[in-house]
Amino acid sequence: MTALDTVLLTAPGVCTAAGTDPAALWEALLAGKDTSGPSGIPEGPATGTAFLVDDPDAAALGVHRRVLRTSEKQARLALYGARLSLAGPAAHGPVGGPGWGLYLGLPTVDEELLRFGALDRLRRVAGSPGEVAALYAREVPPFSGLSHLNSTAAAHVSAVFGLSGAMAAYSPYSDAGLQALIDGVLSVAEGENEAALVGAVSPKVHPLLFVQYEELGWNGVVPGEGAAFLLARRHGTGPAGDAPAVRLAGYGRAFGADGDDRAGAIADAVRAALEMAGTDPGGIGWILPDTVWTDSGARAQDAALDRVFGGAAHRPPAFTGERATGVLGPAHPLAHTVLALHGLAGNRRLVADGDAVREEELPVPRVLVLACGVRGQVCSVVLEGVVE
Repeated sequence: MTALDTVLLTAPGVCTAAGTDPAALWEALLAGKDTSGPSGIPEGPATGTAFLVDDPDAAALGVHRRVLRTSEKQARLALYGARLSLAGPAAHGPVGGPGWGLYLGLPTVDEELLRFGALDRLRRVAGSPGEVAALYAREVPPFSGLSHLNSTAAAHVSAVFGLSGAMAAYSPYSDAGLQALIDGVLSVAEGENEAALVGAVSPKVHPLLFVQYEELGWNGVVPGEGAAFLLARRHGTGPAGDAPAVRLAGYGRAFGADGDDRAGAIADAVRAALEMAGTDPGGIGWILPDTVWTDSGARAQDAALDRVFGGAAHRPPAFTGERATGVLGPAHPLAHTVLALHGLAGNRRLVADGDAVREEELPVPRVLVLACGVRGQVCSVVLEGVVE
């Protein structure tokens, strides 16, 4: 079996509406702080609230302002999340080189090819090819093609930090972040990389995001923006005092199209992660499920957790950070991973108590994190505190 126990997960960095570090997110959840605000969308399918973050500027990113001209907000959030991780105390020491990889979970929803406000004008001239061509020539934003490339996110992060090892990007649904985590850890465990930066980014809140969400069965949960990153590195290669000491103990991946098939796939992925981690449902102290934004997906996840944990004498509580972050797309399960690292480091967990949240001791140093992609992709990981 791959030596997963040789890889430590450290240097968590997170940027959400609740703040720019794991402790801030934890405290916002515990305090019940309202971090939402107006969506900024004047008309369309969603005009209410959203969990927004400020667009980082060149100074915050540590780059020349020219970089901002050909990058979209999600690429800038990726660069900012990477900086939060690699500039933190747990990542002190040399960063970058051919042994440093990059694994990213990225959304695909970005700026429209045709500005949203031009759609009604397009409808009115639809019968005239010449007028349609003129409208496109007038309304398509400059550098639209560049702003649509998720590869700009990977390119900027790797260029700024000198990450020239093996890398991969995953897109676009919520499983992308955990896919990146699993493969990033495996790349280190199997000797492909010395270290791997793992991260994921949300879509930016935008009218077209809601249009695509509705097409996929969106149940109205509030979206958010953000990024979550961490570092997977071989034990003993980092600075003295590597902390927190957390490892990926097991993982499972599956696919289920819908209904009972999807519930079965989620249950299978959870059982595979438990088996690889050498534990059972009673060995999990905390569950961080995905915030699934379709009703059918939410029912499938609930049914799967009932199948696996329904017979446990002390079923671990399930908790999601949605109330302080909104739904973060690919970044959501990885933000939960960052929360898990924070909880394991302090031997604590958060538990929902109606509308309130309380903190209590983590009885077992293992956390289950789930990701359920809207098309049926499933990832499950067990994170375990390491006893030095």
